[in-house]
Amino acid sequence: MTILGQEFVANRSALGRFFATAIEICRSGISPLARIVRIRRDRARLDELPDYLLRDIGIGRAEIRAVTRLGRKEGHGERI
Repeated sequence: MTILGQEFVANRSALGRFFATAIEICRSGISPLARIVRIRRDRARLDELPDYLLRDIGIGRAEIRAVTRLGRKEGHGERI
């Protein structure tokens, strides 16, 4: 829980603390879900590209899963 969230929770009633804690839990759960959605969207977009365009951006069709999951080509420091 963030410091701001802790201060908010400390100055509230039991019901207020419950809702503040629930909001913090929901907020922390959204980030991983958003990442999963972004990975699937990017993977679908790359799958639609023809091979020559994939070569232009520096990846092969077999590397799409790794590139979308890790965000970069293995062995290279370049961001995709």
